[in-house]
Amino acid sequence: MRFIWILLFLAGCAVKSVSPSTPVVFIFKTPSIKIAATGFLQKGNVVRLQGYSAGNALFTLKLAKRVCINGRCLSYELFNKKFLSSSYPPFLIKKILLKKPIMQKRGLEKQDDGFMQKIASDMFAIIYTVTKRGVRFLDTKNHILIKIKEIDG
Repeated sequence: MRFIWILLFLAGCAVKSVSPSTPVVFIFKTPSIKIAATGFLQKGNVVRLQGYSAGNALFTLKLAKRVCINGRCLSYELFNKKFLSSSYPPFLIKKILLKKPIMQKRGLEKQDDGFMQKIASDMFAIIYTVTKRGVRFLDTKNHILIKIKEIDG
């Protein structure tokens, strides 16, 4: 019986897997958010983009079941409506940070070190580029730029 308790105690203290953080430089520019910073991008079950200035946390974007900006959480739909464009699909920001194709891979062109998507409609004009070292999402109709570049560590 004592062995079972010890085993349960030790299993509870087992090391949990932590997703590594990648140092990045990023620009997040929308009509309601304008930030350029260096920081870290952490990918896993929870995606987290953190920006720092002079060693102080300046901006934290956390993507899980909801989108949280500096601790204030919203649904993905409300996040799009408030900070991006209500015409975007709900999980667009998560796909951008994870370097995945967006909008059912519309306009996808494979390139040597990644891919590009050009998607246009009455509501948006998007050029989305993914490479091994970074991401660039530009929507000229909605004046949105999200650019993330990995820093050599």
